[in-house]
Amino acid sequence: MMSGRLRFGFCGSGRFAAECLSIISEKAMPEWVVTNSPRPSGRGLRIQNTPVSDKARELGIKLRTTEKLSADMETLEWIRSDIPDLILVIDFGHIIREPLLNMAPLGCINIHPSLLPAYRGSAPVQRAIMDGLKETGVTIFRLDEGMDSGPVLDRIAVSIDMSDDTPSLLIKTCKAGCEKLLEYLLKTPSDRWVFVPQSEVGVSTAPKIEKSEGKIDWSGRSFDIFNRIRALASSPGTFCCFAGKRLRIHIAEQASETGSPGELVGTVGGFPIIACGEGSLILKSVQPEGKNVMSADEWLRGNRMKAGDFLH
Repeated sequence: MMSGRLRFGFCGSGRFAAECLSIISEKAMPEWVVTNSPRPSGRGLRIQNTPVSDKARELGIKLRTTEKLSADMETLEWIRSDIPDLILVIDFGHIIREPLLNMAPLGCINIHPSLLPAYRGSAPVQRAIMDGLKETGVTIFRLDEGMDSGPVLDRIAVSIDMSDDTPSLLIKTCKAGCEKLLEYLLKTPSDRWVFVPQSEVGVSTAPKIEKSEGKIDWSGRSFDIFNRIRALASSPGTFCCFAGKRLRIHIAEQASETGSPGELVGTVGGFPIIACGEGSLILKSVQPEGKNVMSADEWLRGNRMKAGDFLH
């Protein structure tokens, strides 16, 4: 048994990892952080630090960046020189292999926002919302050489409310996972940590979201389109076209009016109602091509779209 507070390192890069680092560091500070090197990002492809890099600097944690950890011998030796009891690997964007995989006595521990073995992969939150689930969860597990296939330490269920979108559900799963992980780090001796192999029953995958998946097909059910908007509006964006120009849809609500798919069949409070293959959607917030996000009623007043016109 390892006595006293467990020492841990932290490898992560994205927003989910930064949120986890913020929550965990309130009660337990990592010995060091490894994150991706600054990369071009956003419009104009400006060189930007990762969210984890910014958070680590804010917290005053020893920090190192890497382009490709598996080939970065200097960083691997840097980690080995101050090896903790375990390494948290969260939203890192690197495949973890030997020698790092088992360098720490307790290995590499991951917080994954699904109830594994369901939704293995890089987009479990988005895929769960797109599938219309009412519940997902978070899994704490030890990494092995497979994709999210390692033995499980704990699982925590998290509800998916109809008002949830990807950002809100990421925060919910992050909080649930970090709170449970802190119980292990601070209250549970490591010899009482029990890792259970994952079942091969119920395995599903959550592959990376492609930009093309944000294109709205109005011939689908309103429920499915509503879920796609909740899942993808924040990134990479959900969109259709009007008058030859792209129109991003940020927020919509379900309605029951009927018509031909994509047709403007009416308004409610000035907000456009667009027919789907089954049911309809009320557009609440949109972003015309080249413009800022605006209320959909404002957009409708400024355009020549009238009842019977179509979004494509």
